[in-house]
Amino acid sequence: MKHLAVDRRGYPVIATVSRGPQEVDFGSISERRKLALAAFDWCAVCGLLFGDELRWQVVLEEGPLPSVVISGEAPVHEVCALYAAQVCPYLFSPRSRLGDEARKGMVRDAVVRFAGFESTHAVFAHESGLQPGVHTLHFEHRGQADEFSYREAGEIRERFAEALAREQELPVSDCENVLVRLFNRLDDGGEGDVVTGAALAAGAAFAKDIFKLQGLKAFQGKSYPTVAGVLLKGTEQEIREFSAASQDEAFSAVGPWVLERAGNFPVALQRWRSRGQGMVSRGRPRLPDGPGRSVAKNASCPCGSGRKARRCHPAGIPAG
Repeated sequence: MKHLAVDRRGYPVIATVSRGPQEVDFGSISERRKLALAAFDWCAVCGLLFGDELRWQVVLEEGPLPSVVISGEAPVHEVCALYAAQVCPYLFSPRSRLGDEARKGMVRDAVVRFAGFESTHAVFAHESGLQPGVHTLHFEHRGQADEFSYREAGEIRERFAEALAREQELPVSDCENVLVRLFNRLDDGGEGDVVTGAALAAGAAFAKDIFKLQGLKAFQGKSYPTVAGVLLKGTEQEIREFSAASQDEAFSAVGPWVLERAGNFPVALQRWRSRGQGMVSRGRPRLPDGPGRSVAKNASCPCGSGRKARRCHPAGIPAG
């Protein structure tokens, strides 16, 4: 948890909560941030990657769980689930009640049950049953492998200590470290918008109804599907050139991340990228005009001839 930003009171700000430059709303979950978590396969509490660990989720069912469990909450590490159970007011006390507008007054179940799953099989936008017209991100989990339950948080302190002792820091590449750092800061003027944009560029833009998600209208109508096409079908050189030319730190990092994870994308992101294969033609990045650079298909040739680049210098002007 040391990498997490803290609010003015010194409390760690977990990955899914809404935040702005001036304040953090611990009672509000950001769909924008959930989208980034799903795309990069990060934990909803600590905002770090899962690796081979189980994905833990609060479950409401009693008895044996079905083979497929769907939840509107993003999954977490086991140690993060145990941490949340001790610090979240709603999970901590059997007498607690929710205070948000949609579920105000809802009392916590007498027994809280967490289940650990082998994989997040799919992530999709779904219209909320509590708020018609509002779409939220839902996570489909499969392969239950473990679980724990409790009435009072004190019952799980020993398990928390054991999980904490087993924790090992996973190696993180330089480009993913940039994305994690940007995602967890508080001073970006929004709810992790820079990394949400990077998630859309990595392939989340191809997910069905994704721009219907609460809070994503600000991204609709922009060039994210086009940029995602570059990161989906561009060559390695085109992707690297696109990232190098970007003025946005998150976009500069997401290109190398896509190349680094090729063939090993998180399941949800791979599904979105597969859907995108039939939605875009081969991508080609728009780069600044100049010697040795390719230019947009219908742009004027940088040689100054006045002709279109594809007619005059289709291969670009050699450097020098």
